[in-house]
Amino acid sequence: MPGPIIRSYKAGSIVYFEKDKADDIYVLQSGRIILSYTQVDTKVEVKEDVKLGEFFGVKSALGRYPREETAQVVGGANVLVFKLADFEVFVASKTHLILKMMKVFSSQLRQIHGKVREQLGQFGDQKSPSFELVNVAEVFHKAGNFDHAVYAYQKYLINYPNGNYANRAKDLLGLAQKNSMFPMNYVDLIYEPEMKSAPNNKPSFNVPPSSGSVINDTFEKSMNLFNASDYQTSLEAFRAIANANPTSETEIVNVEKSNYYLAMSQFMLNQLDPSYSSFSTYVKKYPKGDKVKDSIHLLGRISEKKGERDKAIMLYKKVTTLPPDDEITEKAKSDLVRLGA
Repeated sequence: MPGPIIRSYKAGSIVYFEKDKADDIYVLQSGRIILSYTQVDTKVEVKEDVKLGEFFGVKSALGRYPREETAQVVGGANVLVFKLADFEVFVASKTHLILKMMKVFSSQLRQIHGKVREQLGQFGDQKSPSFELVNVAEVFHKAGNFDHAVYAYQKYLINYPNGNYANRAKDLLGLAQKNSMFPMNYVDLIYEPEMKSAPNNKPSFNVPPSSGSVINDTFEKSMNLFNASDYQTSLEAFRAIANANPTSETEIVNVEKSNYYLAMSQFMLNQLDPSYSSFSTYVKKYPKGDKVKDSIHLLGRISEKKGERDKAIMLYKKVTTLPPDDEITEKAKSDLVRLGA
């Protein structure tokens, strides 16, 4: 009965290239092999060592799709090579091995899911069910899948009739029911924790979408609250004007600043996921804004606080490439040194 064979590779040899098509599955017996690939979202090249006794090339072989990485030998290696049919026979009676592989694949799927969430504007851990539901509806809507969008909007309104996104869901539901595409100029969905009741001892801020000098007056009050370290109230105040429609140059500047200080208020309250989302929204809405560099640096700080070291390093490196060479640049460089990058 055919079975696995042993192959010896010299230093610098390539076991397989990214995008190769093959059904071989490998186990590293001795030596060193590095898997290298480029991340889709950051375009950064990643290198990972294969551990002794570890399988590699499994997913692409089982899924019958091209290799996702290049496997290169460093200093020579001996490798056990299975054909797909032989591998299936080998693992069929080894439950512990199947379970181990499932755990690895599950972890990788969670990482992929995280990347997809970032591309959809969802950062960090999973948000509240209400946010997730309306966000799913909007993803379907943007993709032109109107039936699924209508269903999700309706489910949100049934379960959260007075929720943070109820008015938004009603408006978008009406469009989806008419098979109208998601509005291009619609503000990105921002995560807001549901509150059972609003505090009675705090001022209420309500700025109409187009409100003239009210924007400037409210911004000044908001900054006074922020500078007095009343971050919870300043958060509500900045949120009230962050999506207003300015009519003058001064109002345009103050609305932009409100988007930034909304995120800063959340950051000072240690609301990591909401502040990450708000800083990311600022960067997307104002790619040439005065606070873009600061925002990316703070995104790195938040990532570091959440234990996401690689993401923090990537963001700090991004900061060091942005002009001018200033205090924020030096902070990012110090952060990279501190993280050993």
